[in-house]
Amino acid sequence: MTDDTRVAGDAMQRVLDIRITSWYFKLLYVVGAWLIGFLAPGLLTALNAPALVGSLLSTAITLGSVIVGARLFRGRGEPVAPRRPWWKMTARPLLSRVLGIIFVLFLASTLFLVVTATLGVGRSVESLGRMTILDTTISVVLAAVLAFLYLNSAFRLAKMPAPVREPKFKPRLKLK
Repeated sequence: MTDDTRVAGDAMQRVLDIRITSWYFKLLYVVGAWLIGFLAPGLLTALNAPALVGSLLSTAITLGSVIVGARLFRGRGEPVAPRRPWWKMTARPLLSRVLGIIFVLFLASTLFLVVTATLGVGRSVESLGRMTILDTTISVVLAAVLAFLYLNSAFRLAKMPAPVREPKFKPRLKLK
């Protein structure tokens, strides 16, 4: 292994050892990932790249940011240092379940839109706009993958004993 490869590997390892525990940094991460996923395809369009390239890039950024975020975020009371198992997307089963259901609803609404547009319903055809069949397929696959990841996490977390919750406040007085 060359020195350049080792340095790049060490840098990536340091990035993956970061943990985000406070809600405002989590929000900042989500907004930043959304902005990058929104602006990158627009930049490619401005550079006259094919629409498929922008769609694939947006999908890769979305999936990558969700997976990396799941590795970096830590919930209240969750151990910070150890790595999460591959299947664990959130710290609590309820949040995993809610996010999984949101992605299932997105998947169902996209499929409903495609079916009604195929049948020639005017508003559905207008709603799809310039989206190609391939763009729609990519969106459906992404929603299905994210729904599976979050619902799998919820199912597995529900089987585990609930971690002890730390209090949200710190008492100022210590009683003897």
